[in-house]
Amino acid sequence: MPDDHIIGSGMTEQELKLASFWVRNRILLRQILHGSLIAFNVVLWLFVLWSLLDWLAISYPFESRIPLKIATNQITAESLVAATPKPLQPSQVYVFDSTSGRRDMLVELSNPNPQWYAAFDYKFDISGMQTPARQGYILPQSQRYLTELGFASSTGRSARLIVDNIRWMRIDPAWVNRDYKSFAESRLAFDFQDITYTRDLVIGTQTIGRTDFTMVNDSPYGYWNVELTVILYRGTSPVGVTTITRRDVKPGESAPISINWYENLPGITRTEIRASVNILDPDAYLSSERFQN
Repeated sequence: MPDDHIIGSGMTEQELKLASFWVRNRILLRQILHGSLIAFNVVLWLFVLWSLLDWLAISYPFESRIPLKIATNQITAESLVAATPKPLQPSQVYVFDSTSGRRDMLVELSNPNPQWYAAFDYKFDISGMQTPARQGYILPQSQRYLTELGFASSTGRSARLIVDNIRWMRIDPAWVNRDYKSFAESRLAFDFQDITYTRDLVIGTQTIGRTDFTMVNDSPYGYWNVELTVILYRGTSPVGVTTITRRDVKPGESAPISINWYENLPGITRTEIRASVNILDPDAYLSSERFQN
């Protein structure tokens, strides 16, 4: 009989075993395939449902708060910047001829901060020469003159201010009854009356200038020391400066003051006088009731 009519002709033993295994386990294999497809679909739908749950109930509420947190952080950063004191601002430094070839220097320093005052060290640099370091202070939201008088420098018509070692201090609300503006106005109530400048005083062969005025302390507070800065102007330009210190200034005191000017200063059109006292220093007051209204 020809080979192609013999059962199993053309199949190897391995193929016969595989065919026999498929015939005997076909139903089981089909069930395993169906079960795998069902399991895959269950896992896929569980992933889809979890993603929807996470997006709607977990991640979305959290992510929706992110813009608010960013805005809050920006507000906090702005608050921190606002709470940080702004730098002190100096004006142009003026240099005046003094006697014996010396120089007087004047600068106005501004503190733009309403809740911060500062103590610092300062000096002037004129043509590479530096004046002695001095201590200064400035009250909140105020301007103060700083000077160096009679510095031995026969050269140089320009100078710059050097401020070092700034110590910022925040106002204690309890000291100022939570109203620094009223606190300061009631304590810095100095008035300068009958201000005159003349050049008719002759000493020997020299004619010198003279400033006369009356200082009135209109506040109910007395001070151990009050520094007065007196500036002479020719038009709008300052041409001379000096400072004096009045000691033991009583509440309501009125005192006549005279200042002699030995420099040649003709054509003076205006005299400015400014009082400085550290009203935030308890030791500046004569009275023990320093911070009472």
